[in-house]
Amino acid sequence: MPLSIGQRVKAELSGAELHVIKKLGEGTQGEVYLVEGPDGYQAVKWYKPEQATPEQRTAILYLVRTGPPFGAAGKRFIWPLDLVTSGPSGHFGYLMQRIDTKRFAELGEVWAHLKPVPNFSALCEISYQLANSYRALHLSGHCYRDISAGNLMFDPVTGDILICDNDNVGVNRQSRCQVWGTMEYMAPEIIRGTADPSTQTDLHSLAILLFYLWVWHHPFHGEMEYRFHCWDIPAKKKVYGETPVFVFDRLDFSNTLPQDPDYAIARERWAWCPGELRDTFTRAFSDGLRDPDRRVTEGEWQGLFSRIKDRIACCPRCRAENFAGQNGRIGSCWHCNAAITPPPVLSIRRPSGNIPLLLSLGTTLRKRHISSATPLDDGAEVVGKVVPHPSIAGAAGIRNLSKESWNITFPDGRSTKVPPDRAVPLHPGTTIRIEGIELTILAPEPGVTP
Repeated sequence: MPLSIGQRVKAELSGAELHVIKKLGEGTQGEVYLVEGPDGYQAVKWYKPEQATPEQRTAILYLVRTGPPFGAAGKRFIWPLDLVTSGPSGHFGYLMQRIDTKRFAELGEVWAHLKPVPNFSALCEISYQLANSYRALHLSGHCYRDISAGNLMFDPVTGDILICDNDNVGVNRQSRCQVWGTMEYMAPEIIRGTADPSTQTDLHSLAILLFYLWVWHHPFHGEMEYRFHCWDIPAKKKVYGETPVFVFDRLDFSNTLPQDPDYAIARERWAWCPGELRDTFTRAFSDGLRDPDRRVTEGEWQGLFSRIKDRIACCPRCRAENFAGQNGRIGSCWHCNAAITPPPVLSIRRPSGNIPLLLSLGTTLRKRHISSATPLDDGAEVVGKVVPHPSIAGAAGIRNLSKESWNITFPDGRSTKVPPDRAVPLHPGTTIRIEGIELTILAPEPGVTP
């Protein structure tokens, strides 16, 4: 039975009494309510009678006692906090933190123009955090089993994410689940009935979600989907599970995008993607489609989005973000077609090799640039930011946003320290040392590629 406004329910493990304030929404498995208790305003997902099974109750108690993955990656999961019941009825739900829906958006709200479209920097951060959080979940021995756009919320400005509906998380290849996923995100082997949900099938779902975020289209919605007059279950099984073909496959052209205006946005957004990202999507939906062991891993996605975010530069005319190539060069702006002169580059010397970071206004230097991310810290902390000079037009510097002074050596050999909140001018040849890592400002790459 649904909860009623003003009703009192109980958090079983803590013993706290919760007061139902209002209904927030409804989904396939249940309804979500705003509640007030000892810890302030929170939310409760209340299961529909057919979903309130003993198995689901056991699953929720397991998740409450286990807790989310550790560190920053785990904090992005809206994890079950307690089992919630109402008298002897046998109905139940679970307590979770409340989501700030003014700040966080769903992808559908962006498509409907109800929330702003993330720029490339924010899109890279959304994608990085997604890969980072699912990597942490999988390393903890669990699989999500229902990765989809419906379970993701993100800040369109900063790229911070939240992962919702975690009540279907289970132990990889062991625990059973009432939900096997959303068909358009399911791995083909699940649809064909030859495999159960696992971390391996999660990788396929993650690749589809990332493709939706970047291209605003399903990777298998081409001529095959276009020719179906009735988009029913058999049609979906055919396209997603039995004979899936990537719309941008480089060898099989049987499922290319139709010549229809409805598919123009997908073509346009695919063209905006950096070549390295297009190559990775192609591998995910060709090699990874045929062989689950060759799917793109969360760590590969994480490294990719970190790299391409470091190669973003703003157009001086319209301020649109553009991706530089792997050689550091940029062509004309995708938005206004103006030629873009590449900005200076910060070369970060790491044991694994040098990392190039384009120094456009607003570029951030993060902890992950100078130290390896750990399970407890994904390195998202901003330690520096490129800011304009307060009085010299066109000049800029890297402001120290860390808590420690930086050691600076200028091109003429002079050395100094730059304390927190002060900036280092972007003079080529200047070297910055942070936590034992050497960072050198280099002149822009000469020449502009057409």
